[in-house]
Amino acid sequence: MRRTVGQLVLALAPTLLAAQLPPRPALPDLAASVRVAGLAGAGVAMPGYAAGVFDNPANIGPIKVLSLEAAYAKLPDQSTYTTGAAAVRAGDFNFGGGLRYLRYQGDRPVVDNLSWVAAAVYRVKGIALGTSAKYVSVEDSTGTIFRTLTSDAGVTLAFFDIAALAVSFHNLGRYALSGERLELPASTHLGFSMNLIDTYSNGRLLATIESDWTAGTPRRTVIGLEAGVVVRGIGLIGRIGNGGQPTGSGVGKTSYGGSVVLSRARLDYAYQRRSAIGRSVHLVGARWTP
Repeated sequence: MRRTVGQLVLALAPTLLAAQLPPRPALPDLAASVRVAGLAGAGVAMPGYAAGVFDNPANIGPIKVLSLEAAYAKLPDQSTYTTGAAAVRAGDFNFGGGLRYLRYQGDRPVVDNLSWVAAAVYRVKGIALGTSAKYVSVEDSTGTIFRTLTSDAGVTLAFFDIAALAVSFHNLGRYALSGERLELPASTHLGFSMNLIDTYSNGRLLATIESDWTAGTPRRTVIGLEAGVVVRGIGLIGRIGNGGQPTGSGVGKTSYGGSVVLSRARLDYAYQRRSAIGRSVHLVGARWTP
């Protein structure tokens, strides 16, 4: 009898252990900005807009007054992905924050995935030094919520409106607030972006490259390109990105996108054939930076 019970316990142990482990959050594998989504996730050296706070807290350093950004995607199964971010300047500092929410529908092991971030940046001439606190939670189908608090840090060197060199460190210290600690591996992101055409002309041509070193996985690199025409503040910009994606994310290597430029506003679109939340994902968003 004891032998039978022992064998049963051994047989059930892997299942019981797996049941105690938190689900993998999908949000770290999703771009917070539609622009960055169209560049296959290359966002660490793309400063000047609010949602950049998720890729690199120092990204909000160049914002001169205010920046607002929002994005939305709806999947065929009615699951939804929503983001919102804002950033302001106050003297030598910039402050920003953002929220991302992924709500699943149907019979899934995960109900939702939530993340918010709050960041502060100090500027010294062309250098922006940023840090942020980041909260991530996942609720499974049993109603159990796994909450983890972590932090990011970043530095961006801006060469006027010509180029930017940036490095960002993600998930520096992880603290479980409830349930088991979520899987948020530490990573280092190094990126460089450059306008290949004078931004005061009618043409737009920007290239960016980013390399990522994530604990326990091989290095990966993503390259992105934007090109378009803007005349008197009105124009169209197209973009494409290609490169390695997070291991196990299911994200495709290539993404596409574009923007309608309306003076200080941007209406953004991105398409990902394979993403962390499904296939053939269309994302739409808007940015406003007065």
